Order: sequence, then C-alpha cells, then structure tokens
Amino acid sequence: MGRTNQTYRNRLETFKDRFKPFRKALRKSDKKYLDSLWEKAFYHASASSYMNPRDPGASAIISIQLEQEKEIQRLKKRLEEMECSK
Repeated sequence: MGRTNQTYRNRLETFKDRFKPFRKALRKSDKKYLDSLWEKAFYHASASSYMNPRDPGASAIISIQLEQEKEIQRLKKRLEEMECSK
C-alpha cells in the first residue's frame, strides 16, 4: 500500500484551521482583514505546491507579503501619478 501525501492546499487549510480560536477572539471589524490575508496565502498556493513544503507557514507568509508588496508598489505609483498631475 502506498502513502498518500496531503496537497499543499490541504496543509494550508489545516494550518488556517489552527487559527480559528485567534479569529474568534478578534474584533468583528478585524476579521475581514484576517480573511483577506488568508486569501492572499491561497492565491499563491500553486507556487507553494511546487516548493512542496511540509509546513505551510513560511510559504503562506511569503505569499501574503508578496501580495502586500504588490499593493504597496501599486499605491506608490498611484501617489506619484497624483503628485505629478498637480
């Protein structure tokens, strides 16, 4: 009999489930921001699957940071365009 390994997405979902008590303790207004972070982590699941880490934590954090960096750069560009149009 062969062993079946969990997919990265399954491991990430399990990892996310460990944070349910944390999410439950958050203010209602903060829960949507945590949910947004998880969406960012799942957005790059294909790239993380290619890496195939046993622990999805580091890969999830890098995925979240990547999406945040993209947003920062987009906002910087927009701000520069607004300043130039004055």
